[in-house]
Amino acid sequence: MVTLTKTFNVSSLLKVGKRCGAKFNALLCWCIGKAACQVEEFYLLPEQGKLFKYDRMAVNVIVPNCNGGINSCEIPFSENFDEFYDHYTFLTAQASKECKSAFLDEYMIIGTSAMIETELDCIVNQYTEHKISPFLNHY
Repeated sequence: MVTLTKTFNVSSLLKVGKRCGAKFNALLCWCIGKAACQVEEFYLLPEQGKLFKYDRMAVNVIVPNCNGGINSCEIPFSENFDEFYDHYTFLTAQASKECKSAFLDEYMIIGTSAMIETELDCIVNQYTEHKISPFLNHY
C-alpha cells in the first residue's frame, strides 16, 4: 500500500459533520469515494500483465480494535451518503469489536489517501500480502 498525505483545510467538512451528526472520518471517506468514482482510471487494476476493470468501488479505512491493535475495513461506496454511512458505522464497529479485518474482493479498493493532481506532503510505502500494488508492478 502506498500512502500519500496532503494537508487540507477541512473546517467546512467539520461544520457539516456537526450539523448533521455524522462522524468526520465517514464524511471524509465518502468525499474521497465520491471523487474517485468519477475518475474512470480508479476502476482499473493492472495485475499479472492484465488490466482488470471493476464495476464497484469501496473505501479502505484503518480501524482501532478493542484489543488495542488495528484492522483494515473496506466500506462499499454509495452515492447516497446515508447508505454509505450505515455501512461505515456497522462495518467499522464490527471490525473493532471482532478484531478482524473486512475485505471486499469484488470491489476496487480506494485508500483514504487517493488524490490526484495535487502537491503532496509525504509518501509512505507499506507492504500488504492481501492486495497487489499497481505502483510495485512496474518495477
